[in-house]
Amino acid sequence: MVARFTRAAALAGLTLLFSGQAAARPPTAEDLLALLELGDYRGGLSISPDGQTLAVFARETRVRENDYRYRLLVMPSAGGSPREIADAGDIILRDTPYGPTGAAADRAPVWSPDGRYLAYIAERDGRAELWRVSPDGAAAQLLVDGPGEVLRFVWLDETNLVVETAAPRDALSAASSHAATYGFHPDDFFTPYASLTPRATIDHARVQLVVNAATRAERAASPDESAQLNVQPRRPAPLNAIANDRTSDAVAWIAPRIAGDQASTPALGLYYAADEGRDVMTCDDPACSGRMLGAWIFADRIVFRRMEGHGGGLTALYAWDWRANTVRRIRREDEELFACGRAAARLICLQEGPLQPRRIVSIDVDTGDLAQLYDPNPDWRAFDQPRIETIEVNDAYGNDSFAHLVFPANYRPGRRYPVVVVQYRSRGFLRGGVGGEYPILPLAGRGYFVLSVDRPEWRGAEASLPQAELDQRTALDNSENLMKQSALEAMLAELDRRGLSNPRRIGITGLSDGAETLYWAITNSELFAAAVASTQPTDTTAWTLGSRAFRQSLLSEGMRGPYAVGDDPWAAWWARNTTALHAERIRAPLLMNLAESEAIMGFPLATRLEELNRPVDAYVYPGAYHIKWRPAQLLAAQTRAMDWLDFWLRGIEREEPEDPGRLDRWRALRDRTGRR
Repeated sequence: MVARFTRAAALAGLTLLFSGQAAARPPTAEDLLALLELGDYRGGLSISPDGQTLAVFARETRVRENDYRYRLLVMPSAGGSPREIADAGDIILRDTPYGPTGAAADRAPVWSPDGRYLAYIAERDGRAELWRVSPDGAAAQLLVDGPGEVLRFVWLDETNLVVETAAPRDALSAASSHAATYGFHPDDFFTPYASLTPRATIDHARVQLVVNAATRAERAASPDESAQLNVQPRRPAPLNAIANDRTSDAVAWIAPRIAGDQASTPALGLYYAADEGRDVMTCDDPACSGRMLGAWIFADRIVFRRMEGHGGGLTALYAWDWRANTVRRIRREDEELFACGRAAARLICLQEGPLQPRRIVSIDVDTGDLAQLYDPNPDWRAFDQPRIETIEVNDAYGNDSFAHLVFPANYRPGRRYPVVVVQYRSRGFLRGGVGGEYPILPLAGRGYFVLSVDRPEWRGAEASLPQAELDQRTALDNSENLMKQSALEAMLAELDRRGLSNPRRIGITGLSDGAETLYWAITNSELFAAAVASTQPTDTTAWTLGSRAFRQSLLSEGMRGPYAVGDDPWAAWWARNTTALHAERIRAPLLMNLAESEAIMGFPLATRLEELNRPVDAYVYPGAYHIKWRPAQLLAAQTRAMDWLDFWLRGIEREEPEDPGRLDRWRALRDRTGRR
């Protein structure tokens, strides 16, 4: 089944007046990188205890300098101009036990309990430091500048903070230098495919300190004080979201249904208690279930956020009157809301829409009306805003999925256009898929339909199976691959049926899960005339060159390596999913934009395709991780991807001054393989 509808925000053929009367132009990849970004991945908007002031980081991407600049802004919650009160330095990368991902670490400013100060982490001179500053920008004070890296912190009271630090970078670098001289014994986290030198970023002996902000005096944190880094005050457990009323002891939370509820009720429920000693009230309305992602107390109402619609693609806000036990919906839009909080009688959030970069908004909890408080990118309105539709499908297993269909610039009805598929999430601002390497609006500006796909999920099975068991079962029976393939094919068939797409000019792109879908699709389908992957394919080398800890984590979940024997189902899984073993079935010209930390696993396929005389080209980005984080590298990957798609799907040839041999190499691939 396929459905579609046009968003009210679609503004095809927009003409603006600026610098005289002229048609607006589509944004470029450079324009996207020039956007000022607010907050972090999870949100990052902080509201003062009295609800009067907002604080948020603004991030500027500086391509020429190949770095970022973080600035701390404050503004009145009722609206007004923001003020910069501190420079927070450069990006800090998120780390994991298996290495950096390339994603920025979450770091939000945090108000002291009395609202007099903001504490925040700044990246300066090669280390992460803890600072505090007053909302007027005065009295900026360095609280912790070493010797270790500041990882996280929490206020204990108006003066004291618990701070967690890790080893300083120079000490870790010294350890690497020692290993370079004397050799080293691989530990559980040594990952050969990423690097043959030991990782020097994880420090397992972390230190928790209590710091007096007035004197900078430090002491070791007690176990109870250290535990404050992991808990929220007055937190019922288990829960997914919590809201405290500043003016009373009331608390509301989202959690698994409490004992005594009917077995047929959804897994999550919404609860309220006037104080910790009172009886707990349960919302009985069906809306108080499913994918609820936040709750806020407004006197006798609890406002909560819920993902709903086909594939959970819409954000809805509801108000639960806990006295009458009634629920009404107050807002439902194709948007993402982040870091929402209460300020007087309104909800303040960071908000994005398909064509709207992140901004700060205020939402009336009576009417659901939205008012803009601060847009860091007002010039964005000067660009052409393409027409957007939503395509809704069900995969072969009945799971819901959707995609945003972005129309090409200067679209003319009755004409068929090439299509580019971008994956694997399509929520909020349509920047460039997961990883940001495939700029959606610039591609539309070049004359493509862009299908921004939000992959289907096992909604029904998720409710009845643990995640590890679900992952294993859908991998072994191949339904994970077939689920995504069938959803994608249904979307593309709809474009063909409507006479929108040129079925011989379809490209596919992807990173991470999107790359998994890409490799499966070009191996098992003839739909695609070009492909660009940002991640390596599945290969047996992933098992042998991964860390021991990573292998052990997979073994604990029931997965086994490629050397399983006999009728072990994992032997069949590796044989089916190792793309290099099926390279002869790949016809689509393939560009591989590989991060250095993952590149080695991409060469078995690249080599095999070369042996088969298939069109393949590869680039490696030194210092890059799963996500390319350096601005210059990201722009280079975006530009190469778009030029590759233009070359194979539209016959457009572009010289690249920074890569003088590229066009001749691509022409040779085309001539040798006889493709036109």
